[in-house]
Amino acid sequence: MGAQHAVVAPAPVERRRGGMAPYYAYRVAEGLVRVLPRGASYWLGDRVADALLAAVPRKFDSLRDNLRHVLPDAPSRTMRRVVRRNLRNLTHCWIDVMEMPSRGSEFPSRIDIEHLDNFTDALARGRGVVVASLHFGSWEVGLGGWNAMGGKMALLAELLHPPQLFDRVVAGREGLGVRVIPIDVAAMRSGDQELARRVGAVAMREVFRMLRSGGVVAMALDRDLIGNGELMPFFGELAPIPIGVVDIAIRTGAAIVPIVLYRNGQRVLGRPYPEVRYDPDAPRDEEVRRVARDLLALYESVIRAHPDQWHVLDQIWGSVGA
Repeated sequence: MGAQHAVVAPAPVERRRGGMAPYYAYRVAEGLVRVLPRGASYWLGDRVADALLAAVPRKFDSLRDNLRHVLPDAPSRTMRRVVRRNLRNLTHCWIDVMEMPSRGSEFPSRIDIEHLDNFTDALARGRGVVVASLHFGSWEVGLGGWNAMGGKMALLAELLHPPQLFDRVVAGREGLGVRVIPIDVAAMRSGDQELARRVGAVAMREVFRMLRSGGVVAMALDRDLIGNGELMPFFGELAPIPIGVVDIAIRTGAAIVPIVLYRNGQRVLGRPYPEVRYDPDAPRDEEVRRVARDLLALYESVIRAHPDQWHVLDQIWGSVGA
């Protein structure tokens, strides 16, 4: 990024191996997914989710807290069931990612699409489209399937560690034509403000370039990755929301189209919602917040209807003021 580079002493062998454990575990799981029928892979994923929930229940306290804001009056038994189904669906998401290299060509046949004109009409204007997304449903199948059918949608994605794991996931996505714009969230959070600004600027320049050329970029609005989100009402309480997604769209003149990918067994229902319009001549800060509120209201209705498909493992409301 800059002219100076930190000199880091080699880590002990044990630490290096530990750091690579997620990559090796992913490759083993990917090998199983390649040879098993999808139904069997999903069944096995369910068992893994159940085992993790039993072995390390506190690891999912943040997920429970988030879902409690969605279902504040749900009895404990209902909440336990929702959390379990949520984690099972999350393992299905990872299985979908692992299928990309071996079965990605099947993704288009798994997708049912409603109201596609909400997206294609906005795209036809040639000013670019920001797909306002959230961590929900089966986004990987939807995005990969759309691009495998000839669409060109890029994805702003958090850099995973170790880098070998991120490269493996990116290779699967790129095999289906998905362009990944990485953003190193860990570096932005651990470094000083100048480093964070430079790291973020690299990703944002690429997003601007794509939108100004009429391209499509998918970005999520329901998780404050970097820690600089604006406090907005979300499920009745203030939460940090990365409204820069909206600001980028307005600055470039791009359309803002919410798209939700609902998981329906082994199939996926893709639903582009009506474009969220904005006034480019209005005071931008006020217009950004108004559009963000409209998007959050839509997300609330979607999440309330399917809380088991909303996968945010970082605590949202508890991070306010932290």
